[in-house]
Amino acid sequence: MHTARSKPHPSHARSTLLRRWLVVVLAATASAALCSAQAQAQPLAKLDAKAASAGPIVVDAAGNGYVAWLHPGSPETVMFCKIPANSSCKKPMTLPLPSGSNGEDDGTSQPFPVLAAGNQVWVVAPRYVHGDIVYWLSINGGQSFEPPVDVTAPEDYADNTNVDQILLEPSEPFLGDVPPVAYFDIASSNPGLGFSWLPSNLVAGGSQKTGFQFESPGSGGIGGATLGEQPDGFPLEAYWLDSEPMEVRFYRQTAGNGTVAQLPQAWTGPTTVGNGYLPQLASGPHGLFLADEVYPHSNTSLVPSVLDVSAYDSATSTFGPPKTLVTDPQSEVSLHSGGTIDENASTGELAVAWPKFAPSGTVMRLWTSSNGSTFKAVGDVAKVGFAYAGNAYLALNSKGNGFVTFQDRGGLELADLTPIKKAKKKHH
Repeated sequence: MHTARSKPHPSHARSTLLRRWLVVVLAATASAALCSAQAQAQPLAKLDAKAASAGPIVVDAAGNGYVAWLHPGSPETVMFCKIPANSSCKKPMTLPLPSGSNGEDDGTSQPFPVLAAGNQVWVVAPRYVHGDIVYWLSINGGQSFEPPVDVTAPEDYADNTNVDQILLEPSEPFLGDVPPVAYFDIASSNPGLGFSWLPSNLVAGGSQKTGFQFESPGSGGIGGATLGEQPDGFPLEAYWLDSEPMEVRFYRQTAGNGTVAQLPQAWTGPTTVGNGYLPQLASGPHGLFLADEVYPHSNTSLVPSVLDVSAYDSATSTFGPPKTLVTDPQSEVSLHSGGTIDENASTGELAVAWPKFAPSGTVMRLWTSSNGSTFKAVGDVAKVGFAYAGNAYLALNSKGNGFVTFQDRGGLELADLTPIKKAKKKHH
C-alpha cells in the first residue's frame, strides 16, 4: 500500500478541474453582468454553503433522497443527509473517518451514497493518497451508520484523483455471503481512466486485485467518466476525451464477474460514440441510455450546443441514433458545464436535467420520458447562481418527482423537479 505522503494531495493534481472552473466563472460572470438580479440561485434548499465537492444523490421506493458530499477541513469532512420525499435536508450528519485520520492526506475523494436491499444505505469513498477505499453502512435506512471500514487490500482502488461514479454492482449476487454484503463498481479518472470493483467484505491485507487502469483510452486528458448497466448485467463505462476534438467513448465488460472483471481483457473497447463531451449514463427497466453534449457543426472547435439522448443497442453493442432534446445557441452553453440523466429503477421513467446559460439567468431544465423514445420538456426546475461547473446529479422517484443537486458560487444546492414560476422580465 501507499504511504500517507507518497503522492500529492488530490487538490494539487486537478489542474483540469481548476481550468474548467476558470472557464465557467469567466463565462458566467460575463452573462450575469447583463442582469445579475435574475441570476441568483433560488433552489429548494442549500445543502452546504461551503461544500468542497458535488452531491451525488439517490432515491428509494418511497421517494426519500440520500445525498453525500465533502465539507472543507483538514481533512475534509464526509457529510450525509437523508431527505424526506418532497422535503429538504433537515439533519445532515458527519461520517467519521477511520481512526488516526487527522491530516489533509487522510481525507477521501468524492463520497457516493448507494442503496441496497433491506434498508441498507452505503456511503463509499476512495482515498487517493492512501490508495484505499472507505465505506460506511447503515442498516436502518440512513438513520445511523456503523463505524467506518477501511478496505486496505493491495491495489484495491484504480488510483485516480477524480471519483466519477459509484454504483451497486448489478450482476453480482450475494454468492452465499451473509447480508449485509454489497459489491460496488467505481468509475474514476485523472490521470487516465480507471475501474474498480469493491466487495464490502474484502479482507484487509489480502491479495485480491480489485482495480485497474484502462491502457489505451485515447490521447488527451480524460474529462470524466460515468457508469451504466448493459442488458446482460455487465457494467459499461463511458468517458470523454478533453482534447481537440473532444470525443465520447466507452468500454464494456464482456466476460466474467467478480475478480475476473478486474482484468483488462474482460473488457472490450474503446468504442467511439462521436464528437462531444460530458456524457452521463442511466440504466434500468427500459435499458441503458446516454445523454451528452454533441457538436452540431463541421467546425468542432465551436462550443457544443446540442443535447442528445441515445439508447444502447445490445445487438450491435453501440448507442443508436440520438434523439435531440434541445439545440442551444452558443451564447447559452458554457464549456465543461453539463447536467445528468437518471432512470427510475421501478418504472423505467427517464429524466434529463441540463443547464441553460443565458443573459436572463442560468436555469436547470428538465425533460422526462416514459418510454425512452419520446421526451417531454417539463420546464425550468431551478435557478442557478454564478460559477456553475461540472455535471449535476439527479434522482427520479416512481411518482415522477425527485431531486437534483448542483454546485454554484452559493455552495451545494438542492432542488426538486417541480417547475419554477417564470420571473417577469426586467429591463436594465
